[in-house]
Amino acid sequence: MSKQKTDPKLEQALTRGDLAMRQINSARATALLRALGEMIVAASATIGVEAVVDVPNGDKVYDPEDGVWPQALVLSFDGPIEEADEEELRTVQLIADKYPETFQVVWHRADGKIGRHEARPLAMVAFLTDVEVPWLDDEA
Repeated sequence: MSKQKTDPKLEQALTRGDLAMRQINSARATALLRALGEMIVAASATIGVEAVVDVPNGDKVYDPEDGVWPQALVLSFDGPIEEADEEELRTVQLIADKYPETFQVVWHRADGKIGRHEARPLAMVAFLTDVEVPWLDDEA
């Protein structure tokens, strides 16, 4: 039985196209996390709280894992992230299989358990900052 040979140019084009789509999707997830971070910083500033955010390794190409994008927004309300107590940091990830955009935050609760909360962008900003947002995502 003979094996059908794939045209090398076709194979190269498909491989490059697949990589380009992965890069674009990963960059979009990172951009959404960075935009959420800017919203959190701005909202926190309105009540006199300094928020520090970072998306470490956000420029790498990722594929979703277990329904979320691996890149994460790290959030500190206790000064620079590098100096903050790890249990005081919050981690926000973009859920990969939900539209419209939905984020998930994970943090250490006071009782020692891990807290989790899912919300769309404006509701997530309101949840994290305790700033009253005059309109929320559902009111479009």
